[in-house]
Amino acid sequence: MPSHSLESKTVDDNITLNKRFFRPLTFALLLSLSSFYLWTLYLAAHPNVTVAYQTYYIDKKTLYWAKANSTMLWPRSGVVAASEKSPYLSRAGWANKATGDGRDMLHSGGLFFNFPQLPVGPVRVQLSLSKSITEPVYLSLGQGNKIKLLPLGIETLEAIIPVGVIDGSAPLQHWQIETRASLTIKQISIQELTS
Repeated sequence: MPSHSLESKTVDDNITLNKRFFRPLTFALLLSLSSFYLWTLYLAAHPNVTVAYQTYYIDKKTLYWAKANSTMLWPRSGVVAASEKSPYLSRAGWANKATGDGRDMLHSGGLFFNFPQLPVGPVRVQLSLSKSITEPVYLSLGQGNKIKLLPLGIETLEAIIPVGVIDGSAPLQHWQIETRASLTIKQISIQELTS
């Protein structure tokens, strides 16, 4: 009988030891998994990605991804051909595929970009069209700033934007081209006027 009670005492001691060892281990494991899960949720809500990646993949604002231009800088030449796969065009309003004449825009199409250097003088915006238009065309810069593009030639519209209406604090410029008609735009030119 004494050997049986000795075995039962050893088994009871092992169970108690297992409880003392596994409870803190289980608690530590749950705590570490919860921490990892919360960190993953934080990273999903606050991704550390480039402006181009954020604009295309996360916010789904642009038609194409600016893989080679992560900061979405407008080209130094100031000219973008709308018929090319331009990362500056918004998804809304622009045709997915370009035609031989340019790219179709139905009523409203946006541009997303950054200036290489914030302009200190007025900025000229020109749209080259595949055919002339009689409907008015406006450029909205946000914050209620809307500027009418005036005919420069038969197939060219132009507007001069005062530097004061450009939001320099915005992480990304969003300019919206608006009209009641549809347009086929060949190229877009945005250049600072120098004295």
